[in-house]
Amino acid sequence: MGGSRILGTGHYLPDRVVTNFDLMKVMETSNEFIVERTGIETRRYADPEMGTSDLAVRACRAALDDAGLAADDVDLLVMNTLTPDHFNPGCAFFLQPKLGLAGIPVFDTKQNCAALIYGLSLADHYVSAGTYRHVLVVCAETNSKFVDTSNEGRNLSALVGDGAGAVVVGPSDDDARRIESVILHADGSGAKHLCTVAPGWAGGRTRHLTHDDVEAGRIYERMDGRFVFENGVEKMTGVMLELLEANSLTIDDVHLIIPHQPNLRMLEEIAKRSGFPQEKFFINVVEHGNIASATTPIALDQARKQGRFGDGDRILLVAFGAGFSWGAALVRM
Repeated sequence: MGGSRILGTGHYLPDRVVTNFDLMKVMETSNEFIVERTGIETRRYADPEMGTSDLAVRACRAALDDAGLAADDVDLLVMNTLTPDHFNPGCAFFLQPKLGLAGIPVFDTKQNCAALIYGLSLADHYVSAGTYRHVLVVCAETNSKFVDTSNEGRNLSALVGDGAGAVVVGPSDDDARRIESVILHADGSGAKHLCTVAPGWAGGRTRHLTHDDVEAGRIYERMDGRFVFENGVEKMTGVMLELLEANSLTIDDVHLIIPHQPNLRMLEEIAKRSGFPQEKFFINVVEHGNIASATTPIALDQARKQGRFGDGDRILLVAFGAGFSWGAALVRM
């Protein structure tokens, strides 16, 4: 069985920049409060006519161009989003024809902010086993369409932005350029601490969506902020250390850490608890906010394009999200 590597990366960010001062016009908050709690200053919002698949197609084309491949070279498409074009079917089916990928298998995952790590694991296994040669993994979000400006929803809504990131995974016979190791975890006991209740059928509900759901705000994601913060810090710190130990490495063996970007304060605490130098962390959350599943692939592409690492450098990807799901990957680019 062979190995796999990331052949190309790409991302897309909408043009519209939304500042904290813009948010102050639609919700009860302040620039000082947002910066103090999250470190976020701006984020991007998609134009109203753009759906999640429209953002995704741009990121996918950029990744394919970077890999020197055409759409016809793709054998499998894996997509993750929390904000799909439609409730059903999966968003990958709406992205597929926009990319001209007719006939190949496509599917959605719902691993939330840890999606790239899970997607890399899937792609690595498919490519290494010889099942597929080129796997396109894309994470895309239009969180701005999911913003709750009420006092109950403002703290989460102030975090989020829109965007998409993609990677192309293909075969590798070079140990200096490969996906070296991936560790995945999940704990469903924390699911209700970061979830969207409706639409849904659980708990004796007889209709998946009601007017009361809309009025009560159950259609919006709700978060137990302190619980999620503490678990995110603990899980991301722990899985980074676990990954290094499993591969008999130290932080000195890693050129750059590319984490999911929940908020700046969380990343600062992870650096503190892990003992890893903060300068080893690539951070873009100040400018882009939390783009949920898309944060990690966007950060990966930006770090690469900015020259933060080169061919053969070892990078550590780490993420935590709703579910709870979390994981980390060692990749030599």
